[in-house]
Amino acid sequence: MLKRRKNWIEIRKILHINHGLMFAGMVLPISPDRAGMTREEQMDKFEKFCGEYQKMLSEEKTIVGSVERGRQLVAELTSQPDWFCSYLERIISHEASAGIERAGIWSNEYTIYRSPDKSFIVLAYIWEAGQKDIIHDHNGWGVVGTLFGKMREKKYKRLDDGTKEGFCELQEESNEVLGPAETTFVLPLNNGLHVMDNAADEIAVSINVYRKLIDRNYIQSFDPAEKKVTRLFPGRTLRELLAVKALAEMDPSQTREILQKALGPSKPPFLKKEYEEVLQKLRA
Repeated sequence: MLKRRKNWIEIRKILHINHGLMFAGMVLPISPDRAGMTREEQMDKFEKFCGEYQKMLSEEKTIVGSVERGRQLVAELTSQPDWFCSYLERIISHEASAGIERAGIWSNEYTIYRSPDKSFIVLAYIWEAGQKDIIHDHNGWGVVGTLFGKMREKKYKRLDDGTKEGFCELQEESNEVLGPAETTFVLPLNNGLHVMDNAADEIAVSINVYRKLIDRNYIQSFDPAEKKVTRLFPGRTLRELLAVKALAEMDPSQTREILQKALGPSKPPFLKKEYEEVLQKLRA
């Protein structure tokens, strides 16, 4: 575990160095007006991006190489928003995301694409003026690009070793504002702590491409003022956990038997842990 943590730290250092040398302020030229193109033709750019990203992941053997090439591809995708306008039209007419949309943690999240082999996912986030998220970690590495407006990203370093449950000490490492076609990156767990917000008085859109490495159906949020860590679950999972906790409080005599029956082999490990914590409290 310690060796893996050191590897991620080294990768993080390399990518931060390369960010300063190669990518700071990188803005690609805007393509000519495509007003005469059909919706399908405008979406071709996005479909081409997905194919190139898939190809890149199969070719690259290192995280550093994958992130750097991924940033180039995302910068190119976010240099022109016309393909996303076509996607928004499909959202409004209830044509988009059929079969791939799932309830995520964030209410402003849109699932645009899931690769057939589950190697990566493309998400869009639409940010209202002044909207911000909270400091959080990730279950893999990813590339984030601004498509429209201006996005601010603050990166954080975790100072404690993470062994104390629910506790954290953080230090702000960077504070950048990213315009269209400018990108940033995240790494797994404590090496990818950041928070993003809309840095302008208009709508902003970010495109986030993630490659999941850790089988965990939650992320963690961090409150540096309170030095507190909290688990965040997707809506469906959260509803199940809230139902378990409510039943345990309202009818503890029946809950133990119900939870023991529900703890079958098909129950995911992270949910088993949550169920077992409730059972432990009931036994106390």
